[in-house]
Amino acid sequence: MIINDFATAEYWNRAYKEGRTDRSVTPLETELFQYFVKAEPGMVAVDIACGTGDWSRALASLGLSVTGYDFSDVAVAEATSLSSGHDNLRFAEWDVNSDAIPPYLAPRSVDIVTCRLTAAFLDRQRFLADAVRWLTKDGVVHIVTPVHERLDPTVKHRGLTEQQIGMLGEGWKHVSRYNVAEDGSITAVLLQHHL
Repeated sequence: MIINDFATAEYWNRAYKEGRTDRSVTPLETELFQYFVKAEPGMVAVDIACGTGDWSRALASLGLSVTGYDFSDVAVAEATSLSSGHDNLRFAEWDVNSDAIPPYLAPRSVDIVTCRLTAAFLDRQRFLADAVRWLTKDGVVHIVTPVHERLDPTVKHRGLTEQQIGMLGEGWKHVSRYNVAEDGSITAVLLQHHL
């Protein structure tokens, strides 16, 4: 079953206070990202629904200028405290599904928009429409998601179905996909050049 009922800041604040952790970022995941996205130092990236910032820190370690956004103030506080020493990394509280877009996300100001393991919680239509406005001419949207059909059906998870994954690419000229997990249970989708 796909979980959509846990889409409140209160739920996630409680979960993070209780020590919730996400799937760790592996060196291979970072290498695959760099290979497929062609990320270069100095590029501007935003990490949507960043949680405690593991992926944001991985992006910053590649030399990207990163802002991680999450609607959980507990997650943002923890991400900030875990990220001292990264001059190219900041975090801010923002509900991507309902709040006004932060001024930092001006049109054509972002090279890479990422969303790791949280696409099932987003209003994907709104998120992608907003991302189109934020992206520079050759900017990329990079979404990592569990694949619903490849996960244990008795366990709640944050996966998208194959049909939902396919729908992410509607309206984009360049769509590609690669596996983050060898068994195909976690996949990455890259979107570039919106039509």
